[in-house]
Order: sequence, then C-alpha cells, then structure tokens
Amino acid sequence: MQKKSALQKKLMSSFRRNLLTVILMVAGYCGYIAGCTHDDEVLSSQGPNIERGEEKVSLESTNTSFDKAHSNVQWASSYLGATSLLTGRFDNFGFYIFNFDESNAAGINFSAWVWLNSVNTSEPGRDEGCLLDTYGTDGTLTTEDENLAIITSKKVELSTTDKGYNVTADLVFHGVTKEVTCKMNFDGKTLSGANNVYGFSLQFQFLAKTDFLIVSSNVGDNADVKCNAVFRVTN
Repeated sequence: MQKKSALQKKLMSSFRRNLLTVILMVAGYCGYIAGCTHDDEVLSSQGPNIERGEEKVSLESTNTSFDKAHSNVQWASSYLGATSLLTGRFDNFGFYIFNFDESNAAGINFSAWVWLNSVNTSEPGRDEGCLLDTYGTDGTLTTEDENLAIITSKKVELSTTDKGYNVTADLVFHGVTKEVTCKMNFDGKTLSGANNVYGFSLQFQFLAKTDFLIVSSNVGDNADVKCNAVFRVTN
C-alpha cells in the first residue's frame, strides 16, 4: 500500500504541473487575440483625431488685407553646394490670389510672387552681386518676367496625419515652370483691435540647378523655402 500511495502522489503531482501548463498556455493565447474580446466589442482606432474648424479667409473680400509687415519669405541653400547653409529672405513679395476654407480643400487656392532682385541676406555686397547674377536678374527690374518667381496652387488635399494641407503647385522660376509639393498649415487666429488676424505657413523644396537651370557654383542644387503669411479681417 505504501508503494501504491507514493505512485499516486507522483502521478497527482505530474497532473497538477501539466494542468498548470495548459492553463497558462490558454491564458497567453487568449491575451494574444485582443484580450479575449467578444465578437460584438469594437476596438478603438489608433489613428490621429483630426478636427478642423470652419474658418474662411479670402482676399476677394473687401474687409480682408494681406499684412506684409508681419509676413516673410525665407530661403536656404548650401553655400558652394557642399558647406553650411546660405540663408536669406526676399523683401518684396505678395499675393495675386488667396482663398482659404479650413475644412474644405476645394475652397483653398493661392497664387503668390516675389521679386528676385529683392534678395536680402544682410550682406549688401553679396546681395547686389553674385546672387543677382545667380537669379538672372538685376537691381533695376520690377514686374518683368525675369524678376518674378511665382507659385500657384494646382491641387490641395486635407492631410490624413495632421491638421495641415498637402499642396501640389506650379513654381515659375528663372524662366522655367515645374511642379512642386508643398506643406501648408493654418497656424492660428487671434483678435487684434478691430481685426481678426490669421496666420499661415507654407514649406517646399526645389532643385535649382537640375530643374530650373540655375548655373552657379555659389549655391547648392537643393533649395528650401519657408513662407509665412498673415491676413487681417476687419470685423
């Protein structure tokens, strides 16, 4: 009887270990398949929760004006194509068209310009010399074709990853027209006196030498452009 009892104890101990192993395996598998959720349980989305408002701005409205004093057009290109960034801005720029409808991509379009000879890097000797030659212009020009760079939107889409807008545009520069891809953002709205003030930003890149036939050793092929635009709407 003693031998049989020992054997029984051994078998029971083995049974408990095997049972525990099975329980742990089932629990792990259940956890793997979404925590044993029921068929009628809906899993929450892990994507961004993008909420857009109903703000609208249009230069076609008589109570809307472009606030150039608080706007800017900046550019950057590697000096000599291989060193640190050469940066600057343009002093003369503006809009032909600007329409914005926050939640409706079809209601967003713009066309804007800069005078190339208004380049400003805070170094007059550079601005009035090699950069004007690079841009193919001179200091006497104003609205002539060779002194204008123009960007005009062609297609605007609501971004699915943030509150911005993906813009396809035509860039006219140095006598050449090429398509560029831009990211546009509505940066906010605030009240200033009798005006609602709206801010927007636009960023894009282009290949100055490859696509726009710039011939210069002073700048790199890739150029980065960042634009900020402020509009005032009188209440």
